[in-house]
Amino acid sequence: MGFFGKKDASGDMTGNVDAIVAAPGSDPEKQQVAHDEEFRTALPQVPQTVTIDPAVEARLVRKLDLRVPTLLGFLYLLSLLDRSNIGNAKIAGMEEDLHLTGNRYTWLLTIFYISYTLFEFLALMWKIMPPHRWAAITVMSWGIVATCQAATQSWGGMMALRFLLGMSEAAFGPGSPYLLSFFYRRQELGLRCGMFLSAAPLANTFAGALAYGITSGHAKIANWRLLFLVEGSPSLVAAFLAWFYLPDHPASARFLTEEEKAVARARSLRRSGESERVTGINWKELWQTLWDAKAWLTALMYFSCNVSFSSLPVFLPTILQDMGFTSINAQGLTAPPFFASFLVTIATTWLADRIQQRGLVIALFSLIGAVGYVLLATCTSVGVRYFGVFLAAIGVFPSIANILPWVLNNQGSDSRRGMGIVILNIIGQCGPFLGTNVFPSSDAPRYIRGQSICAAFMFFTVILALSLRTLLVWENRRLDKKYGTAAERAEQTTSKENFTHGEENYGAGFRYVLNGIRFSITDLSPPSARIMPIVFQDRAGISLYDAQFSTTTTTTSEGTRGPIPDAIIEQVVDRLSQFQSTCTDFQVPRENIYVLATEATRTAPNSEAFRARIKAVTGWEVRLLSKEDEGRIGALGIASSSAAVAGVAMDLGGGSTQITWVMERDGMVRTSPKGSFSFPYGAAALMKRLERAQEVGGGEAVGEVKEEMRRNFWDAYRRLEVPEELVEMAKRRGRFDLYLCGGGFRGWGYVLMKQSKVEPYPIPIINGFRVKREDFHDTVSVLDVVSDSDEKIFGVSKRRASQIPAVAVLVNVIMDALPEITHIQFCQGGVREGFLFDRLPSEVRAQDPLLAATMPYAPPSANAIRELLQSTLPTSSSPIGSVHPPPSFTSNLVAAIANLLYAHSQVPRESRSAAALHSTTTGMLASTNCLSHVERALIGLVLCERWTGDLAPMDQAYHQQLTRCLSAQEVWWCQYLGRVAVIVGDVYPAGRVSETQWRIRFETEWESIVKKKETCDLLRLNVRRNDVAAGATSVLQDILQERAEKVEKAGKRKNWVQEYGVRIGVSIC
Repeated sequence: MGFFGKKDASGDMTGNVDAIVAAPGSDPEKQQVAHDEEFRTALPQVPQTVTIDPAVEARLVRKLDLRVPTLLGFLYLLSLLDRSNIGNAKIAGMEEDLHLTGNRYTWLLTIFYISYTLFEFLALMWKIMPPHRWAAITVMSWGIVATCQAATQSWGGMMALRFLLGMSEAAFGPGSPYLLSFFYRRQELGLRCGMFLSAAPLANTFAGALAYGITSGHAKIANWRLLFLVEGSPSLVAAFLAWFYLPDHPASARFLTEEEKAVARARSLRRSGESERVTGINWKELWQTLWDAKAWLTALMYFSCNVSFSSLPVFLPTILQDMGFTSINAQGLTAPPFFASFLVTIATTWLADRIQQRGLVIALFSLIGAVGYVLLATCTSVGVRYFGVFLAAIGVFPSIANILPWVLNNQGSDSRRGMGIVILNIIGQCGPFLGTNVFPSSDAPRYIRGQSICAAFMFFTVILALSLRTLLVWENRRLDKKYGTAAERAEQTTSKENFTHGEENYGAGFRYVLNGIRFSITDLSPPSARIMPIVFQDRAGISLYDAQFSTTTTTTSEGTRGPIPDAIIEQVVDRLSQFQSTCTDFQVPRENIYVLATEATRTAPNSEAFRARIKAVTGWEVRLLSKEDEGRIGALGIASSSAAVAGVAMDLGGGSTQITWVMERDGMVRTSPKGSFSFPYGAAALMKRLERAQEVGGGEAVGEVKEEMRRNFWDAYRRLEVPEELVEMAKRRGRFDLYLCGGGFRGWGYVLMKQSKVEPYPIPIINGFRVKREDFHDTVSVLDVVSDSDEKIFGVSKRRASQIPAVAVLVNVIMDALPEITHIQFCQGGVREGFLFDRLPSEVRAQDPLLAATMPYAPPSANAIRELLQSTLPTSSSPIGSVHPPPSFTSNLVAAIANLLYAHSQVPRESRSAAALHSTTTGMLASTNCLSHVERALIGLVLCERWTGDLAPMDQAYHQQLTRCLSAQEVWWCQYLGRVAVIVGDVYPAGRVSETQWRIRFETEWESIVKKKETCDLLRLNVRRNDVAAGATSVLQDILQERAEKVEKAGKRKNWVQEYGVRIGVSIC
């Protein structure tokens, strides 16, 4: 990276980076993606390197198949029975009993789809409630409604019940595929969705046979009433099956062993590494989807098929009866066509996944369905028409089952897929409105118009499917011409690695940006040099480490590295050349530009040629750091990220892990005289190592790797010669700190933030985040959070998420090898920051980063303001309750608050408190990486109170979250000091204090008072007023009196924090 300095500037450009990968695509009907600069910060595409035992995985999938899609399919079957049995009831006597003349029967069908469409939003409850509970509620709801249909006495009553039935079933069906995605990887979902959707023809198979059995007797009640009663009752029982037997997630599945649950978590991580589940909505992508022909073509296909899909089950018994069959025989004759359709539906979803030709499958079976309807419309022979029923059934249902996966295949992000599904349902669910109205009773017995309309729409589906396939083939050829064919791109990957590909828009040809080569320009001029502010930064998605494993001609089965490919070298050179222009724009002197290379370049077989190529093009000499220097400079980076660092330091890169100890005092940074110990346990390298061990020797081999790691870290810690001074310091503090930096550890830290007791965690900055040993070591919870999360975890890329299992192994090993560690602090600093920090003069390094960061905002009399604020804090403990300011209220913290006391004076009055509250996270100090989370929270709360603490509702929630990051003691003293600061700000509005003409001074002392017969502490704050300097007016007295009352209110018990506080008395004299 390049660094800019006005006088003593320096800089570096690091190359210890991870990857650009391109995945081969194999399906001509699944659109590849053009490389677009606007997506250069997209989430990464990663190799499937999570360690999974194939035998355990196969057993897991079998168990899931027997439980999840089977149970969901059974419930869906019941819903379809209760939805479509009205067709059987019609010919079993309901038409006469309820006087269904004219189009009344058609309205009974239409009203169901009206409510079904209106209440599809209830499918969102699958995300809000535990799935087993929501499934049970919805099944019970439609079971009650379906059973009550047996008691209907009028057409109006049946209309009401059909409306309620549509509402209940809308809450179940659309969300079921979403639930399946919890359990299956993307390439497995197609068949499982087919299994689920095949319940539609299967339900209709049994609907006819069951109706035949029910209505063929001579019950005491009408046959059609008995039909509703018998077919509705099972749903009431099935609701309890859903409650007790439907798992919410693999981790909560009681029928899985612990080993199988572990594999399920790994599969979930692998799945999240493939899918683009990001937080929030990308409105730009929604708009792009609205203009995407693929979304509309698929929606029109869904609409076209739905015309037949909705009408066939409810009108087929009537059609068969009008062929001359009796009512009873018509009921039974519906079974064979639908059973054939059930088998074909499962077979076609499997076939489409297998041959990767979903469009041709849809076109073929839509054509078959169209021919079936043509036979029904044009032929008079009963045998030929019944054969047409078979063709119609095996054409309609498989087409529907393959359209839904196709819309998901060709939208490349959560936002685009979500909008694609919205378009699909809005357009597609209009099909049933038409389908249920094209068979009026006036067209009996042939229903030629209805059959012809269904045939026309099935032919239309053929045209749409072929049109979409042609469009995708054309787009893929265009992308192949621009970026190379699938075979050419496949040469960039090893045959052993299974990259995600094929199904997502942004999968096949898109170059995903991972943790890349970093470029930055930093201003090291006074007075802010200590915090090393960055004025420019960028990242190139090029992983030199992974690139050495992506050349099939040089990579052996044992995973030996090959040279950095020539194409990657040229990409690096191009980006460095581009950065040269940026340095020119910022007027960075050539001598202040440094290019640093670490482990990935150091160990590459063609490292020398690679560095020579960079110099030949750019003229820049690459500084190749030894592994000892890399560890030492990484430790300096940690020292740069905080004040008074003292403890063990570790840096987790992609290829290696370094460990040493570090102590910083008065600007002098000491590390182990042995340097640092480096091990090949980087996040990416460890993933590969564990995967190979699993493949070769299973769990035993993985255990051997863990034991090797534990011995190495234990031995390294002993050989580092930790000084006795550091050990004694740890004893005095009551803690022994471990400082962590590097992308892998930072990803772990962000997950710990996610599962923090403070939810949502209010501080988005990883630097300065501290946890106790037991929280850091809770690897099971971290793995569950990552695998269970449906959304992207803030700060954790998909690549980092895929590395979490490997990092979990590393964390377990570290904690076993280093039992002395009690607290862990995450740091932003690394090699780049350490290289810069090493170049700073010792007097600059000695500065407290908190003071260096706030100095630019200091008022003219900052020291005097600091002394005033400091004088309001008692220097001793109270005599009764031993109350005193917390240790975190250091003199430097008070000085920093004094520096910032007037920083928001130019902000509009209504926004001052909010701006001050956010100043350390999204405001003026957000880019300062040297502050701890406690310091950020303390400063934000004090400054907020300094501007009266008047907050809008949205900021009140943030205020509450920030207080939860602190102890009750710290929160109360923030309130007190902030209210005292109001007095200082009002008396000295310009922040200028005359040395001779002072206006107020403070003194504090402890007193004892009796309240409710109890003796308690009182903090007496004496305010001395200088009337001569103040002009002897009553204005100052009024100001002081008003503000003093507010300070005293902080001492009232109702304003205490979790029963912590002290009574306050303010005296003005």
